[in-house]
Order: sequence, then structure tokens, then C-alpha cells
Amino acid sequence: MTAPAPPARRWDDDPESGDALTPGSPDVAAARALLQAAAIPRPRQRDWLGSRRRQAVAACVVLGAVGFLAFQGLTNATQYFLTTKQAVARRAQLGARPFRIEGTVEHDVRQTPPTIRFDIYAAGVTVAVVSSGSPPQLFRPGIPVVLDGHWQGAVFASEQIMVKHSASYTAAHPGRLGSQLPRHSKR
Repeated sequence: MTAPAPPARRWDDDPESGDALTPGSPDVAAARALLQAAAIPRPRQRDWLGSRRRQAVAACVVLGAVGFLAFQGLTNATQYFLTTKQAVARRAQLGARPFRIEGTVEHDVRQTPPTIRFDIYAAGVTVAVVSSGSPPQLFRPGIPVVLDGHWQGAVFASEQIMVKHSASYTAAHPGRLGSQLPRHSKR
């Protein structure tokens, strides 16, 4: 048994032949009329995102994501750091979660590599600090700092020390910076 021979090519199979149908020819118009008369349903055109329901769901998801990001950005911007008083009051609530705390360095800085131990003070509240990060050049007793870290019991474990030295901050918050050290501390 031999394989069947391929069908012979017809004159209308070749689109480049001179005999092929052209879009404006009467045969094309007749073919279109036959298709319409046969009532063959045309495929439905899909919208850009499909149905209106899908568009509404997509819009809700996008708006929800933008709203969430805006809320997070605004809450983080308004609560850049906690004062020592706020941090001590919320110690149980904060637990071991990382946050920033602000205070003035007391005169008890003790450097025992690889850590630095000191206290920060503000508004009548003192917090013991153990820092594993290297201090910046401007770090010294009596200077306001913001610390990144978390509570370890009653001690604040800091990974980063940031010195506050902006003149615009001092002008905006004159009562906060002054000398926040307790009157009994050594100068």
C-alpha cells in the first residue's frame, strides 16, 4: 500500500496568482452576502479588560493598593520616632518590634567593644541603651540622638545611632532640644 498523493493545487490556492480574489472584486462581495445569509454568528468582540465587572474589580484593587500605600506612608511620616516617655509608656505594646526612639545622651557613655552603653534622657524619663552599631563622629554626651532598635527587657537595643544636628529642627522645636539632661547629671 502506498501513501495517498497530496491533493493537487487549485488556481485559487495561490494568493499571489493573478487569478486570486481581490478585496474589491464582485466574488468577495458575493461570498460576504452568502455568509450573512447563512446567519453564521460572528465572534463577540472583547473589550479591553473584558466585562465591566472585571473593570470594576480591577479598579477597586488598584485604588485599594494606592490607598493602603498612602496610609502607610502618612502614618510612618507622622510617627518618625517616639520620645523616651512614649517608648517607656508603650514598652509592653511595642515588645521586640523595631522602632525609633529620641532622647539626649547622658554623660555616662561606656564603650566596651563591640558595644556602647549609655543612657538617653528626655521629659524626666531615662532609658538605658546598648548599641551594637558604630557611633557617628558627632556622637558625644549632651547631644540629641535618634536610635533605631527594639526593647530587650528594660534596655533599648540599638542597631543605629543618628545624631540630630539640624538648625532648622532646633528652630522648630526649641523646648525639645535645649539641655534635656537631668539637673543631677555630670556636665
